[in-house]
Amino acid sequence: MRLSPSLSLLSLLAVLPACGPTTREDAHVQATRAACDYYAGCEEIGSGSGQEFQDRAECEVKSRDFFQGVWTANNCPAINEKGLDTCLERIRTTSCSSGVDYFNTVFIVCGSGAVCQDAED
Repeated sequence: MRLSPSLSLLSLLAVLPACGPTTREDAHVQATRAACDYYAGCEEIGSGSGQEFQDRAECEVKSRDFFQGVWTANNCPAINEKGLDTCLERIRTTSCSSGVDYFNTVFIVCGSGAVCQDAED
């Protein structure tokens, strides 16, 4: 069976992001996207009263600022791939109605101690 060239290219593109370590900036982008997907799923984005963010853009700015503050150049010289994957999965599965679950995700599972590592590791 012969694969079409476009299918082969798609396969290659799917693998390319896995080549090499995730940069801190890439981790910020991935975590921001996951966080805003979480907030959208919990109906925290919109113009109604009691919502955390007016729109997706505001969510992205504030979430990126948060992760940039947690995973800084000083405390996060490199990203632990497994720790980042665990963080992203945990963001996706955090309960919208549990403050304890949210706190655990934000400060423990996605904290610098879990997601960052020394550059030489």
